[in-house]
Amino acid sequence: MKFLSLENLTISFGGVLAVNDVSLDVNEGEILSIIGPNGAGKTTLFNCISRLYKPSEGSIRFRGQDILKLKAHQIGKLGIARTFQNIELFTNMTVIENILLGRHIFKRSGVLSQAIFYGRAWREEIGHRRKAEEVIDFLELQAHRNKRIGGLPYGVQKLVELGRALALEPKVLLMDEVSSGMNLEETQDLMVWITDIREDLGVTLILVEHDMRLVMGVSDRIAVLDYGRKIAEGRPEEIQTDQEVIKAYLGDGHAVAGG
Repeated sequence: MKFLSLENLTISFGGVLAVNDVSLDVNEGEILSIIGPNGAGKTTLFNCISRLYKPSEGSIRFRGQDILKLKAHQIGKLGIARTFQNIELFTNMTVIENILLGRHIFKRSGVLSQAIFYGRAWREEIGHRRKAEEVIDFLELQAHRNKRIGGLPYGVQKLVELGRALALEPKVLLMDEVSSGMNLEETQDLMVWITDIREDLGVTLILVEHDMRLVMGVSDRIAVLDYGRKIAEGRPEEIQTDQEVIKAYLGDGHAVAGG
């Protein structure tokens, strides 16, 4: 059984093919990056997997289950989480409060017990807060724990969004341009965290990313989209020298290497 499989995925907007007959298999435990120029269909692909969009053709299966039959709110319960290209945090809430929101799918207590914070609801809350604290420690966000999101640097906000996704305890994590807005030091730290998320937490990662140093540094495989089509797929060293990739996206061999 394939872990995550996209077959002949197609979706168009206003007659323009955003994703054109794309097939892609993701292996459990790998880091797969999807690259391509702006408008290539990368985020659209993520939106199909997370069920924000419904493709006109093709199928998406996760561990053999057809996820196109599910609604968007059911995807998280399967173990698929994501970050967004544009930050989607509650700016008037603190870091810990935003991360705790990622635990909502695990709430089992009734409305009454939650309202009076008694019994099962109390025990659940302790467990959720313990998990949120583990995420904060993992991403080294302790210094920002009780700070409001709106007052934090952009790079820290991106980490909080990553933390909220990790609070869902995902099996697959879709990371959409998570390094955007980060400085060089923050991006280097992110490379370590991406590897640790895979190695320590056992999460399969799919990255949509423009930073080629990051892509080449962490990826097991890379898929390249151009005008909605998949034009290449392979190991980083193969993508670096693929002439169609160089022509369509990266311009020259030096750029492919991230130099």
